[in-house]
Amino acid sequence: MGPVAQTDDGGTMGYNALLLSVQHRLTRGLAASANYTLSHCVGDYADLNSVGPAADATYTNPNNRKADRGNCDTDRRHIFNLTATAETPKFSNRMMTKIVSDWKLAGIYRYASGLPINITTGVDNALNGILLQRPNQVLADAYTGNTGPNQVMLNSAAFLAPTTGTVGSVGRNSVYGPTTWQLDMDLSRSFRIRERLAMQLRAEAFNLTNSFRAGANPSGAINCNTFGQIRTALDGRDMEFAVKFSF
Repeated sequence: MGPVAQTDDGGTMGYNALLLSVQHRLTRGLAASANYTLSHCVGDYADLNSVGPAADATYTNPNNRKADRGNCDTDRRHIFNLTATAETPKFSNRMMTKIVSDWKLAGIYRYASGLPINITTGVDNALNGILLQRPNQVLADAYTGNTGPNQVMLNSAAFLAPTTGTVGSVGRNSVYGPTTWQLDMDLSRSFRIRERLAMQLRAEAFNLTNSFRAGANPSGAINCNTFGQIRTALDGRDMEFAVKFSF
């Protein structure tokens, strides 16, 4: 005999956001635009992928759907994007014009705050056969302040498994994972060789600063020996060079 999930179509979600944007049109070889989004999504525990949850991953309190209402799985509070393009000017000196003029430098900077982490006990404390049960939070601050590779960003002492036969008080998705950001740059120039023949040089760098960025949220199960530990990373610096001929 196995577990049976309880699902219904009565769940709701609410999303509120503020979007700010600014743009500087091309002037004296410089153009830039930026936008910032402040948002918050709150909803009930839901099957967002429409593939069906596991049979033992349902409401932690079968008699109270609202007990699992919390931050949406995809909630990102802050998102910032900046793009800029600069062109080198024309020079009166012919040699300088050939060497320095007409180069284009473009950059993209992206920043996003972390995604929610659902803190769980990892065991059936309530003795109801349901997974994803949550603990009690006993410290106000759940973070250690560490966000480097293999470092522990969540304080395990901040959470305590509830008494057997009871459910914990921690809200679903109540803490957030590490932030992520990236700076990409592109340098290019086109040369006219003949009337119908042109050559373009291009150099691109992704994650220009070769900085460490966490690739995914750490484990949120307090019974796991890697609880709160950052164990994945996004790609390091990637550089590409290209020559393009048009004829």
